[in-house]
Amino acid sequence: MQLQSVIYPILMHGLTPDGLDAIEDCLDCIALILYYGNQVTPEMWKLYPHMLHIVAGNDTDIDGGFGHEYLTQVVTCTQNYIAKDPVTFL
Repeated sequence: MQLQSVIYPILMHGLTPDGLDAIEDCLDCIALILYYGNQVTPEMWKLYPHMLHIVAGNDTDIDGGFGHEYLTQVVTCTQNYIAKDPVTFL
């Protein structure tokens, strides 16, 4: 859990358009932290909407997000969120 709080700012930056070069690595890290972690911390839940924004964008984005090619990795992360903390997910 301490690792999650230490790397949270790095992961958050990696999920922004400014961190475009690190999105793939960031998503891989999130997937591994969730898969091997014991629980999903509130910091990790704060990352979830940003992950969805990468592929879906917001209401004003007709074409969706800025990282469509990362959909598979976002789905993997989502599966790990559901597996570790289904109650909070729902």
